[in-house]
Amino acid sequence: MGMSSSTVYDIGGSEMSRVDEREAVIKLAEYLRKLAPYKIWYRTNYVLRSSEFFPTQPEIDLIICRIEKDEKFPPILAAEVKYVRSTKDGYINPSYYSGLDEALALLVLGFDNVLLIHLVEEKLLTTVFLNYAKTLSDIIRGLKLPIGYRVYALSVSDSDISFYRFVRSRTGSIVDLRSLWVEPPPNPLLTDNSDLGKLAKKNRKALARTLGIRLSSL
Repeated sequence: MGMSSSTVYDIGGSEMSRVDEREAVIKLAEYLRKLAPYKIWYRTNYVLRSSEFFPTQPEIDLIICRIEKDEKFPPILAAEVKYVRSTKDGYINPSYYSGLDEALALLVLGFDNVLLIHLVEEKLLTTVFLNYAKTLSDIIRGLKLPIGYRVYALSVSDSDISFYRFVRSRTGSIVDLRSLWVEPPPNPLLTDNSDLGKLAKKNRKALARTLGIRLSSL
């Protein structure tokens, strides 16, 4: 069966508690904070309200930088997060490239690195979406797109949301999702002297001022 984004799958009724994408992003930010000394802003729309920025961006799911002794330092990373889940009836109309266009657009805003993150219901990931994630990972690598990629399995209980980097495939084998991850390369616009590159560099300076991040010259 082809992987057309118009294909509708029935994976059976879901017994998981329902959460929306905003809740998933907030929990992801909390999870990432436990892994390293990051400063993380989530679902940020105030950052780019300044007239200094062009083009304007209504909301950025995650902005991440290093933090040392209460000081913030680059690299400044932005992440576009998509929560992939089934309907209450167990149906899904999946798109392996969900969020790809939005992630690429973030490069113009001057971030040092950009990530696309898929948070996928665990059952959905093991039954349908795993091959989609592999395809997207291959596309980003093969075309040398200037963004990174992460995929996590997401499990919801009545009290919490958990993230997993390992899942069991249909055949029973354990899949390490990190094999699909793509490290985000440096934003090529920040070393480009075109008009678009100059705009990205201007945006980076404005972004750092707004967030209080100490910059060194590129």
